[in-house]
Amino acid sequence: MSHFSTVKTKLTNRECLVQALTDLNLSPQVHEKAQSLKGYYGSSQGQSAEIIVSGRTIKARADIGFKWNQASGVYDVIHDSYETVPKLGKDFFSNKLMLAYGKHLIRAKAAELQEQFGECAIAESTSGTVQTLRLTFAGHQEVKQFARR
Repeated sequence: MSHFSTVKTKLTNRECLVQALTDLNLSPQVHEKAQSLKGYYGSSQGQSAEIIVSGRTIKARADIGFKWNQASGVYDVIHDSYETVPKLGKDFFSNKLMLAYGKHLIRAKAAELQEQFGECAIAESTSGTVQTLRLTFAGHQEVKQFARR
């Protein structure tokens, strides 16, 4: 039976999340106040979110929502797995979205650290399933690596 499920995430940065969804061609709609989601049968089932990917975007009958959870300080994903898994794949949220989100989060952090350490160069490399972004700051001798496995 088709229904919405809520999944806990580690997504905290709204701007990086929206950019990642855009990179994945999902055309997110961003709202200051949570809006009702459209479910498989047309009703919202009481679910709402601030960031919404219309089901039409992925040729599905249910929307995908990202709702800010004030208590935990992260976005929860609200989706209908009967609709999203066949269209996006079962590892979409844990792999593709997190990879795109991580890239934007690292770049945002690098821009923040440039004031402190000077100009930053970012080098990307992929080895099998491991993707590495290497940040090198001009005013700092240490090289920091952030890897997503």
